[in-house]
This record gives sequence, C-alpha cells and structure tokens, in this order.
Amino acid sequence: MRKAVISGHSRGLGYALAEHYLRAGWAVFGLARGRVDLRPSENLFQAELDLSDAGLLAQKLSDGLLADFIRDADELLLINNAGTTAPNALLGRQGPSEIVRAVALNVTAPLLLSDYLLSARPDGVHLKIVHIGSGAGRREYAGWSVYGAGKAALDRHALCAAAEGHPAFSIACIAPGVVDTEMQREIRNADCRDFPLQPRFRALKDGAKLQSAADTAAKIAAMIEAEDFGSKPLADVRDV
Repeated sequence: MRKAVISGHSRGLGYALAEHYLRAGWAVFGLARGRVDLRPSENLFQAELDLSDAGLLAQKLSDGLLADFIRDADELLLINNAGTTAPNALLGRQGPSEIVRAVALNVTAPLLLSDYLLSARPDGVHLKIVHIGSGAGRREYAGWSVYGAGKAALDRHALCAAAEGHPAFSIACIAPGVVDTEMQREIRNADCRDFPLQPRFRALKDGAKLQSAADTAAKIAAMIEAEDFGSKPLADVRDV
C-alpha cells in the first residue's frame, strides 16, 4: 500500500495534504499536537506529539513510533509540513525560548524524520521526501531571520541529500506560496514594530490573493507524482 507520513496534519496545509492523500487511497500517518477526524478513517493513523520537543521525537522514533506503519509499504512518502513563522520579530526582539522552539520544529524535526525513514524503510521501497519550504528561505525579509534561516536549512538539506545518490530515493524542498491558513492569521496579527512586513500580509488577505490550502495541496501532490520529481531539489508551486 502507498503510505504517507505527514507532520502538522491537524490544520492548514497539512490537513489539506492528509485529506488529499486519504481520498487518493493512501494510508496516512499524521504527527501533530492534536488529532483530527478525516475520512476514510480506517486509513488514518495519528500520534499526538509536540514536534518542537526534539528529544521526545528522537525517543519515539527509536521506540518504533512509525515502524509498524511503514513495514508493509510498497511506496513511502514523507511530507515535513509542520512549522512556525514565530518569532515574527526583528533581531534583538525574538526571545530565547521562541528561537529554540522554532529551530526544533522547523529544522530538527524534519531532519530526524528524514533520517529515520531512509534508514528504516523496507528494502527496495521508493522513498520520496518533501520539505515544505518557503520563499523566506530564498530571499531576505526583515523580521524573519529565524524563520528564513530554518527554511534555508531545509533547502540545503534537500540539496545535500539529493547529491548523496541514495537508490530508490528522491527529495525536494517545495515552497508552497502564500496559503490561507491559521499561520497567515498569526502573521497578520503580529506587531508592526516587531514585524515590518505585517501590512503586506494584511493587503494580500484583503486583496483575496491568498491560495486555498486544498488547491495548494493538490498542486504539491501533482509535483510529487511527476516523473521528474526530485530532479530539481528546490521547487516552487508558483513555477508550475
């Protein structure tokens, strides 16, 4: 059976991705702080887990959190979707706990999940890994030094992993564009003194220029299904 592991599946783009793959007949294992009701429920497996707790995630993986789920897969997909834009703040106004949480969630968790699945996948099973990236990792934005650094790290991880030439393996970091999710609402509520870009995101919402999560999930899934997936480890839904 085709199986997908999706982090941050309980809301926003992650929810839309989980919904898409379940409807397409995949089994989905969702990792998030909360559970959701999705159909068909018999193909949905979930674990409530704070992915910003790197030590806990590492222990859970070592204890076999995903072992049974992936054991009989004939194709395997990992979508590292969970992430946070916080702290939406200029350097010097970010806060140590916010920085630590952001790096753990945006960088450490995807790297741990990627390493585990490549090492534990059944013999001969093709593994595709998708990091949900961002234009913030490829361009400079005031107030997003932490978020941008994290997304740039995923870009570099995808490039290096692709260069290693693993058999039956492909990887890409895909920037999804600006998607109408809870994360966007949080950005629009940021303090302008900390996050100078806030008015720009309010204007995108007011101008109806945000993509829907469902449409974005469908575009990402189409990119994953393409025969040349992984030939360009850095990708953007707006380029297709």
